[in-house]
Amino acid sequence: MDKQQYITSAFDIIRAKNLATPFNLDPGSKVPDLEKYLNSLKSAYLNSIDPRIEKLFHDKIEALKAL
Repeated sequence: MDKQQYITSAFDIIRAKNLATPFNLDPGSKVPDLEKYLNSLKSAYLNSIDPRIEKLFHDKIEALKAL
């Protein structure tokens, strides 16, 4: 699965959860707009070159899927 396919399937799962905004990811970290947050994650993940940065954003997406 390439990055774009991963983003599409992961975001479908996240959107299906119907998370009420705003919601807290971690203590002190509040997401006021889910779509804006997903768009920023998508952009950062798709444009990352360094594998460490790519893993960081992958982990953030996985954390949303686990909510």
